[in-house]
Amino acid sequence: MLAGNKRAWIVAVLIRKSDRSLHLRRLLAAGLLLCLPVAAAAVDPSSLSLVDQYGQPGGLSTDLDGLQVAIVVSARRLRRLKPWEQAIREIDADVPLVRVADVPRTAPTEFDTVAEKLQKRLPPEVNVLIDLEGVWASAYELDPDVPNVLIFDGAGMLLSVHSGMFRKSYTEGLTADLSGSPDSD
Repeated sequence: MLAGNKRAWIVAVLIRKSDRSLHLRRLLAAGLLLCLPVAAAAVDPSSLSLVDQYGQPGGLSTDLDGLQVAIVVSARRLRRLKPWEQAIREIDADVPLVRVADVPRTAPTEFDTVAEKLQKRLPPEVNVLIDLEGVWASAYELDPDVPNVLIFDGAGMLLSVHSGMFRKSYTEGLTADLSGSPDSD
């Protein structure tokens, strides 16, 4: 399910327009659907390395045997990643997890200020990478206002994306994606 929500939205918007240029819109929608996975899959995982609130570098691994997960959400909405993380841990307690706080770029923000706030508000064992420039959100075309769960293979290639507030109904799809089931979206 690569950028599934965005693809569905684009297709819905294009199809809802008047019939005047229906064929052109359908052709455009098909082209967008084909291009989105290629653009997202072409991201180099090493370009997504960031530093956490303790000054430790982190990011995706490119030499793992199994899957790895990243959760990207706005720094203002970090609490929203907890239900996703709990669900992921119930499915696979050992899957490597990267937490990324996308810092809004509405005002100039210093790394030290964000790091200090995260250190005060989070337990010491919870490391969160600080993304001051929106690198993750830009690379995968994410909306950081909602949690985005990205599932990668061991080489850092994106396999699936789940976006939005966690609901129990998402557990089945998340389980299929984390188990590597071939029929998962």
